[in-house]
Amino acid sequence: MALLQFHLLLSALYRISLFSRWKQRGMYATCMWIVQLLLVLSKVESVFVYIPEFYLEVLVDCFHALRRSDPPFVPSALFIKQGLASFVTFVVTHFNDPRISSADLRDLLLKSISVLVQYKDYLASFETNEAAIQRMPKALLSAFDNRSWIPVTNILLRLCKGSGFGSSKHGESSSSVVFQGLLREACIHDEGLFSAFLNRLFNTLSWTMTEFSVSVREMQENFQGLELLQRKWNAIFDLLCNLTRVLEFCTCEIPQAFLSGSDMNLRRLTELIVFILSHITSAADAEFFDMSLRRHGQSVEKINRDMILAPLVGIILNLLDAPVETEYREQNDVVEVFASMEYAATVHYGFQYLLEYNWAGSLRGDASLTRLKQLEKFSNIFRSRTESREARMMGISRGAEEDDDGQCCICYGCEADAQFEPCSHRSCFVCITRHLLNCQRCFFCNATVLEVVRVDKNTA
Repeated sequence: MALLQFHLLLSALYRISLFSRWKQRGMYATCMWIVQLLLVLSKVESVFVYIPEFYLEVLVDCFHALRRSDPPFVPSALFIKQGLASFVTFVVTHFNDPRISSADLRDLLLKSISVLVQYKDYLASFETNEAAIQRMPKALLSAFDNRSWIPVTNILLRLCKGSGFGSSKHGESSSSVVFQGLLREACIHDEGLFSAFLNRLFNTLSWTMTEFSVSVREMQENFQGLELLQRKWNAIFDLLCNLTRVLEFCTCEIPQAFLSGSDMNLRRLTELIVFILSHITSAADAEFFDMSLRRHGQSVEKINRDMILAPLVGIILNLLDAPVETEYREQNDVVEVFASMEYAATVHYGFQYLLEYNWAGSLRGDASLTRLKQLEKFSNIFRSRTESREARMMGISRGAEEDDDGQCCICYGCEADAQFEPCSHRSCFVCITRHLLNCQRCFFCNATVLEVVRVDKNTA
């Protein structure tokens, strides 16, 4: 008890000596002076690169110390009006500025955005800030890389919350219709930027799903260090859910990326859905999921199947709704792509699991429930298409056993109609195109690829 009283007195002493009103006023003046100085110097490239790092560190630390001060240094409305605009302008224009050589400093600016957009009042300041409107959407998409993808995902998730399947009941105050529209415009008008972002999003989701399945196996096989493994499992599951929500937003706002042109994005999307469903719905993993929650007393509000199943349903429904609402009418057949997947029975079981899931209990009062009838219709069409496809493939396979030489040895589903140059190794054009998204070397001999040539079967 005496120790507790000592720490309380020490805390009060620190508060009086370090956070007195006059010192807070000095901190505020310093913060405003530094941010104005940095905004001016950033316009002179030859000068800005030599600014000491501690200027940026002091700026961010001072700002957040004032924001969190208790009691508040000034009313939040006044603080936002007089102090936030310049700070927002600086962080949104410099969190991916290559002139800031320290990656840790850029992360610090990015995390500041991630913190501020959690609050409705602060988010409103971003929505009225000219620099944020013009630069932040594209900057966020380009900043989604191997280092910064977690804070960027958190920001995108907060801006887009409330727009996905099963999320409207939460009434997220941090969602932003303004930035949702700006992100959509940025993706539509800069196809190269969005394609690169989508490729990185798919790659990150693939890595996260692999890590999630590995963490499940580790917890099933190891009984030592379960607490550490549980924390890892929780963190990866949370990341997986967040990334899937971002992908759901993409299918809602930019469906043409999946439904028009090449079906590669649609196939990658389908593979992700099937992979997640197979792990969440399989008997062993499903039982383990429930047992893990009970064993470690996890809150159902924090960790539950809804978190990952709801965005999967949203993705499918977004693609089904898109042909009716957009000009990209049935260019890529969603049902056919699902039907072409291996293990169609597993896919069908996953759809039945989604249909029989207790959505009424978990999403009580949510407007999304009315859309489930469309998922049931899709499942019926998928089953019918799969049966007819299997019958057709059985007939084809009887006469095609002698013609395996021209088959792609990567997917075994298409003809080897393209070849790498100069090594001349062959595969199907779909597999080659997908491989070249992340690597410019032949996947047979590792030679550098200079060109991909389509091969005519009749002249080969």
